[in-house]
Amino acid sequence: MPRDYIRLWAASTISALGDGLRIAAIPLLAASATSDPFAISIVSAAGFLPWPVFGLLGGAISDRFERRRVMWMVNAARAIIVGVSTVILLAEGSLPIALLALVAFVLGTAETVYDNAAIGLLPQLLSPDLLPAGNSRLFTSQLSATQLIGPPLGGLLFVFGPSVPLTLDAISFVISATLIAFLSPTSRSPRQSPMNLRRDIGEGIAWLWKSATLRTMAVLTVALSTASGALLAMLVVYAHHQLHTNSIGYGLLLGAFAVGSIAGALCTPKLMRTRPLREVLTGSVVAAIGVFAGLATTSTPAVAAGLLVLLGAAVSTWNVASVTTRQRIVPNHLLGRVSSAYRASALTFTTIGALTAGILTGTTSITTTLWACAGLGLVGLLARGRDLWQLH
Repeated sequence: MPRDYIRLWAASTISALGDGLRIAAIPLLAASATSDPFAISIVSAAGFLPWPVFGLLGGAISDRFERRRVMWMVNAARAIIVGVSTVILLAEGSLPIALLALVAFVLGTAETVYDNAAIGLLPQLLSPDLLPAGNSRLFTSQLSATQLIGPPLGGLLFVFGPSVPLTLDAISFVISATLIAFLSPTSRSPRQSPMNLRRDIGEGIAWLWKSATLRTMAVLTVALSTASGALLAMLVVYAHHQLHTNSIGYGLLLGAFAVGSIAGALCTPKLMRTRPLREVLTGSVVAAIGVFAGLATTSTPAVAAGLLVLLGAAVSTWNVASVTTRQRIVPNHLLGRVSSAYRASALTFTTIGALTAGILTGTTSITTTLWACAGLGLVGLLARGRDLWQLH
């Protein structure tokens, strides 16, 4: 792999470790501030909300400017945001739900620019035949840090002090920004026309809609994202009330999800070489549906952890395959905008899923919410399964 790819890999891994610490800390801070499931779901939904609000704009910006510069500046800004939040936590002893939601929203807004720029940057660093392996290694290291190492460590550090995970997260953004700043300069979009964000965004949406492959994948991603948003928003409630675990147990559940995610990311390049795309994607959807149903029927932590391993593998396989497919078929100067349209549509429903889960769990039970997630995935498969099976 080229030297610049290795630097990007290191920067992504370090910031992902900080993200993993924060992923565990924010829900625990919310749960310590309130016992209302809907209020907790608001914090989770606030992190997804920037994608439907600003996702398309983030894609247009990432295609207009040098992606390396955009990425390090965004990470520097995120370091400041998390650092200020940590200072407030140290001064006040806690963070109210409204502030937690605001922090999640601002960090999510920055993420819309960073992630779209990163997706467009990778094909500028690697040849097409190296993209599956490049994406796999990035996903593997990010998932290891964000979900396997970070959350359990974040849950443990939270016991010693709620500010500790946030402090380390801010430091990780500083290191990541520095590494990205030293990447070789990349080219901007070849377009010479003046910036027109409405036109730029429209070009990305139109390209996505005209591609039968991406259109089919986007519809199924919407269904799975809605269900996943509901599960992630209520996982802390599920862990405490149905599995009867503490904060460390909650972090271990996230770690179990990461084990499967890493396995899926590692296996996907070989799957894409040996199996048709339709089989890889269909298998991921079927596995996810089964997991949601299984989680609804168990109250045993070990069984739930095993199911989350399978869900992680399914989600990771879907993500690596779908990102690689976009990078291969979309022209690079459109990649940020097409990816932003794809992700914005998915994360709009992730936000809806998170909020709906809070209401549904509060009025019924977490079991009902999980059965609804399984049903939603099944509806998506029945609606688009025929088109999915025609992909190559």
